[in-house]
Amino acid sequence: MKKVLLTAAAVMTFGLMSAQEETTSAYKPVKGTIATEVALIGGLNNADFDLNSGALKFRYFLKDDMALRLGLGLNSNKTEDVNNANPANIETEIRKNSNTLLNLGIEKHFAGSERLSTYAGADLLIGFNGASYEYTENGYSYEEDASDLNGNNASTSFGVRVLTGADYYITKKVFLGVEAGLNFMSEKAKDNTITETGSPTVTTTGGKSGGFTTSVVGGVRIGFQF
Repeated sequence: MKKVLLTAAAVMTFGLMSAQEETTSAYKPVKGTIATEVALIGGLNNADFDLNSGALKFRYFLKDDMALRLGLGLNSNKTEDVNNANPANIETEIRKNSNTLLNLGIEKHFAGSERLSTYAGADLLIGFNGASYEYTENGYSYEEDASDLNGNNASTSFGVRVLTGADYYITKKVFLGVEAGLNFMSEKAKDNTITETGSPTVTTTGGKSGGFTTSVVGGVRIGFQF
């Protein structure tokens, strides 16, 4: 919640700045402009551009005040624990999980000022979550292909996002921005197949989450025009 409030405050600050500037601009994008940006993980004080934690976004301006947007967020983790206390029976645990979120949407930009561009928009969201677990020792193995046994399960999700944001051009073609929005998501868990030495393979059926879940998103971004 603190991050959301800080994001909203930043948007308001940009709005106040716009009242003191000219409305014509040599900075803001026009029809045909392509722009890209990356989320700043950790905020301005501890910025991190790692795509494994953040998001990459592209824009194409259909008109001076209308843009298509395409976004990609990635997160992937693998942990491997090896217990070789007994060299004759080495135990290995491997957990994998990943998250991919694609968004395709549109933005409506408002007059703002010479350097400030405020906008509102909406996204179509598609998500893919992967998870697996594997345990092996001499002559024995246990595997799950859709769960890492740490509460992460493989699933697919679908939803929409409504959003608002602002870009402030610190120089020509380079901007800092803030964005906040609401996600409405529905999720379906994948079937989980369990394979164990000496036991028959078992598959548990995945289920769909009840209704839509709502989450607040926000963040600081840096971007540039091509």
